[in-house]
Amino acid sequence: MQKVVRFCIFFIVSVVFANSLFFIGIGVTKTVHAYTLIAQGRLEERPGIFIAESLDSFLMALFFLIFSTGIAKLFLPDSIFIKKNDLPWLKVNNFGELKFIMWEVMLTTLFVFFATQAMVKAEHPTWTMLVLPASILLLAGAYKVLKHGH
Repeated sequence: MQKVVRFCIFFIVSVVFANSLFFIGIGVTKTVHAYTLIAQGRLEERPGIFIAESLDSFLMALFFLIFSTGIAKLFLPDSIFIKKNDLPWLKVNNFGELKFIMWEVMLTTLFVFFATQAMVKAEHPTWTMLVLPASILLLAGAYKVLKHGH
């Protein structure tokens, strides 16, 4: 039974890591497209938006990478990969620590996503654009209360 659980955890970690690689690919593609537009002098197509979207893709890749590594450290601490690649900035001993790290990365990712959407919709803003920053504010407040107490 223990081998089945270890295999399931390894499978989950592998799929989440593959998601990270997928978002890295999207980020690279958007970055190359943006610099191609700049090199061709097609600045009216707003290459800066593609660069901001690539940053958002890279942050999502980082989110999945941290999550897969954190789960592997928690459930597969004796695996060769985890022993060889000790990341000093990712010291997790329980789900609580991993949760707070993931929360910080997600808040950063949501902020960059909002900034990108604000640039895209700058010409025609609507009141619904305020939903995302309000959500970010609520999540940040909840994070502060849980992390640092009342």
